[in-house]
Amino acid sequence: MTSKAPIDLKSYFFPYVQVGADPECNMDQLEISPEIDVKSSVERDEGNGIYQVTLSISVLPDDDNARIPYSIDLIAVGLFSVNDQVDDPVRMLKINGASILYSAAREFIITITSRGPWPHFVLPTASFYYPKPEEGK
Repeated sequence: MTSKAPIDLKSYFFPYVQVGADPECNMDQLEISPEIDVKSSVERDEGNGIYQVTLSISVLPDDDNARIPYSIDLIAVGLFSVNDQVDDPVRMLKINGASILYSAAREFIITITSRGPWPHFVLPTASFYYPKPEEGK
């Protein structure tokens, strides 16, 4: 038997998605590691106790001369409830909530780019873990 998770994903959606295929990309000179810029935030609706996690993901060339098959700019939003037993719900959501949304975005990007002219793009793995302040001493 499994125990109830400390957070519960109520829903998620992608309010902004922009994916562009570079028609001039040369797959023989493909940049292997594009720059992935990820930002996250957590807000709480005091009225209903639901937390909103927002994750923005941008995939861009790492310099002006590099070419990548797809440029990607995406925002993912997840709505979560948090068990009252959780000491630091914001930290929990910055780590676990962001990880859930990142995985959902990865699958979404695979689906979108698999219909493009180049092979599908897979977001690399990422860690959203950061030590508690007392752990970092």
